[in-house]
Amino acid sequence: MDKITLENILEPVGVANFFKNYWGKKHLVIRRNKFKDLFTWNDFNNCLNKYPYLKGLQIIDYKKEGDGRWCLDKVRNGKLKEPFLSKEEIYKQWTNKNKTFVIPFAEYEKKELVDVCFEFEKYFDYGQSNVYASPAANSKSFPAHADSTENFLFHTEGETKWAIYKEFAPITGEAKNIIDEFVLTPGDLLYIPSYQYHKVDTIGPRILISVHFKNKKEQSLDKFKITTIEKSKRDKWYNWSPPKQKINKPTPARRMNKPRWSKPYFNKL
Repeated sequence: MDKITLENILEPVGVANFFKNYWGKKHLVIRRNKFKDLFTWNDFNNCLNKYPYLKGLQIIDYKKEGDGRWCLDKVRNGKLKEPFLSKEEIYKQWTNKNKTFVIPFAEYEKKELVDVCFEFEKYFDYGQSNVYASPAANSKSFPAHADSTENFLFHTEGETKWAIYKEFAPITGEAKNIIDEFVLTPGDLLYIPSYQYHKVDTIGPRILISVHFKNKKEQSLDKFKITTIEKSKRDKWYNWSPPKQKINKPTPARRMNKPRWSKPYFNKL
């Protein structure tokens, strides 16, 4: 995988160009074949097979009432009056083909996601990464909406169709003026400024990682703050692997000199 730096993430646009011309102003699509291994179907399988020890799993369009979501944490703490689902029932929800699964706070599922968050948090406030996965075309997702965070979306599997709206929240009524439509493919990156309306439609099985952050207080181009990893609020990712033991190679056995038999000697016997 490519080295995780903001310069590398935003290539070929560049960090300075991004903050000057896109940050907080307009969306950005970067077409490339990078970071598509950030979270794969194999990673998704490993996560879902941890259930029910998977924090915060959500199912979009679980039911028609309310916001329609089933949330593991809210079911456990009683804030959502829905039944606890067994692992088999969760799998059936997935194979129904019309549900989208969300794994919130997924950064500690994989070191590379932690590294991405650490890198962005040099420039932004503390954030998180959510994984969105859909099993088929037309799997339900969110309607047009605006988020209060700066969103960087890494597309790693399949394809999704996007619509970006002219409107920024807050507005009266619904956003109606689409200014851009496009399809994301594996390796692409999409930036959406905070409060800009957008909508996504699945056109096949897909995985998308939303890495999103609040802006730092009083952050501006004139007084831009860049912090170090050491000052980050985020828990460090530790390497728990023990150091490799030095193995002393055995001294090779001493080879004895072969006796030098000569043919004439035997002839004398």
